[in-house]
Amino acid sequence: MPNTEATAAKWVTALASRFDVPFAARLREHFAQARLTRLCECGCNSFVCAVPPGAGLSPLFGDGGRTSCELAFSSDAGDPVCIIVHADAHGHFCGLDVFLGLFREAVPDGVTLGDLLSPMP
Repeated sequence: MPNTEATAAKWVTALASRFDVPFAARLREHFAQARLTRLCECGCNSFVCAVPPGAGLSPLFGDGGRTSCELAFSSDAGDPVCIIVHADAHGHFCGLDVFLGLFREAVPDGVTLGDLLSPMP
């Protein structure tokens, strides 16, 4: 799947619409104020973004100390889709790593997320 600003927004929307992602609402708020700074070109759909320091947002993960959260979802591609959500030192959303399977393969076009398999705090 080509990595574009629309692809980044698609992944954030997919996570932010799920009831099983505890920081979904905050992710939506953070992404609305973020500026994309880098799109990975290897096919993994990862991206980096920056939220302005004075944005007035509560920390993405709620606790203010954690800087990442790993999630794995079943998918219709045969392997799980793994997503690592990152926060910066201020607790602001700063990007996603999105890849297929344990070997960090490229994400195929049109892949659909299924059940949350493993939230890793």
